[in-house]
Amino acid sequence: MVLVLKYNLKLKIMGTTVGNILLSYDIKNKHNDVKEGLQELGYLDHFNFKGETKIYYLPNTTLWHSKKSSNQAMSDLKSVCRNCNVTLEKGIVVKATEFVSI
Repeated sequence: MVLVLKYNLKLKIMGTTVGNILLSYDIKNKHNDVKEGLQELGYLDHFNFKGETKIYYLPNTTLWHSKKSSNQAMSDLKSVCRNCNVTLEKGIVVKATEFVSI
């Protein structure tokens, strides 16, 4: 994956660290199919804090996983979209070390 920043600088991102990742994507159709495909691979659309019973839901096309690298998650997303015959418009995966929600 290449990240293009202002002034046309290019950085190659190596997402090999396994841990909590946050995945967000844009597609035009088959939202439920893609989300269900990712959930079958262990991705979640919600979380809760230790000691709390309240469940926090992420935005519709945002999921997280506790044991994936950024590269693995992007590969999963591309594979699920391909299997669902969906064009992946945009996608981003980031290592997530803290979650804050409302």
